[in-house]
Amino acid sequence: LGAAAMVASALMSASPAQAFLGFGEDDSKVQEKYLQSTTEVLQRVQVVLDMDKKDPAKEETVKELRKDINNWVAAYRREDKVSGRPSFGVTYSILNALAGHFNSFGPTAPIPKKRLERINKEMKDANLYLSRGR
Repeated sequence: LGAAAMVASALMSASPAQAFLGFGEDDSKVQEKYLQSTTEVLQRVQVVLDMDKKDPAKEETVKELRKDINNWVAAYRREDKVSGRPSFGVTYSILNALAGHFNSFGPTAPIPKKRLERINKEMKDANLYLSRGR
């Protein structure tokens, strides 16, 4: 009975679950991916905001940004490990405003001053939260 008990306890010992096909990743990997992809998407947003509306590359750049927005939202909207973070809420607001603008008015339409001011403020807030790991 003693050997069987030792084998059973060894098999049932607390060890971290391994990810299978991307499911069950530990928190640190999810957090790391989130910080990296959120920083990248915000950098792409800044590139688009800084572009002149007459720039010939703007339409293609906005098209790529829209794909990035969709991928980011799909990856994190239902991810409980990150959806409660302040940086998530602010970033989601930025991406939603831009996606709505480009869907309604096209990739080369200028962003209205009031919306642009709000996006710029939220960009500063999101970058601040990300720099603090929030």
